[in-house]
Amino acid sequence: MKKTAGPARGAVNVPAAMLWQEPGRFRDYDHLILGRNNNPAAWVEGMDVKRRLWLVGKTGTMVIYGEPLIILDRRDEWLQVAAVEQKTSLHEYGYPGWIPAVQVAENNAYVNALAGLPRIAVTQKTGRLYSDPELTVTAGEVSYMTTLPLLEARKGVVAVRLPGGGTGYLQRKDVKKNREMTFSRQAIVGEAVRFMDLPYLWAGTASYGFDCSGFTMRLYQSQGVVIPRDAEDQAASGLAVARQDLLPGDLVFFADPKGRDRVHHVGMYAGGGMMVHAPNSKSQVRTDVVDSGSYGEEYYGARRYA
Repeated sequence: MKKTAGPARGAVNVPAAMLWQEPGRFRDYDHLILGRNNNPAAWVEGMDVKRRLWLVGKTGTMVIYGEPLIILDRRDEWLQVAAVEQKTSLHEYGYPGWIPAVQVAENNAYVNALAGLPRIAVTQKTGRLYSDPELTVTAGEVSYMTTLPLLEARKGVVAVRLPGGGTGYLQRKDVKKNREMTFSRQAIVGEAVRFMDLPYLWAGTASYGFDCSGFTMRLYQSQGVVIPRDAEDQAASGLAVARQDLLPGDLVFFADPKGRDRVHHVGMYAGGGMMVHAPNSKSQVRTDVVDSGSYGEEYYGARRYA
């Protein structure tokens, strides 16, 4: 019997890209995020509240440099993909959406390296990727929690395999080996606080902007723990925790109406009755009292993952 090939695979080949609900549904302004050499930092920086609110329902998630993808469909200059490392109940392969084809490297060698080699993750808010081991030629910027296959670790420098092929270099101080990541309640709260005042971005999962569950997903990734992408799935995972037993690092969930129906928000408990969270498109990452205002009325429950 002839063996059938599996689905085509690739990886994100830009600093960050959005997965759109439909191909081609965007504004002129979005040329900053849609191109082969896109600029997510400038795209996010240039958005006022109205532009941020426009994204609601039009984008599903953000993928970052090196993230592996399964290609589900092709339509003109767009690919429908599944982000395989963003766990979701929406699709068996991973978080689905549409991405410009020019932002994807279809490179089996890279995908195999990602599966077979040790990995490093960027632990700074952003890191600088270089083309040479002397770190003199800049190749681009990478976001927090960008994860790449490790080829070699030298004094002060790591060599990594790139999605489009070839080798790149990062400062050793900007990264951590995945096997070195361990969960700490104090550390995960410390990670969250680093992003205080970062503006909220619908579907965001990068240090250019987070939504509520993209924020908690990346925080747990920084501790070596994989949790689902969306708040509803996060609320169905892990271990249930009683309100009076909350510990720093636990996730707290909120639902309409009065905490009884659909989960619509997640924050991370920081201790002392406070949570760190990314509330909505009109605000920034901040701390709030878990029981304050509508949060107290809509409290759904809490989950512990480590």
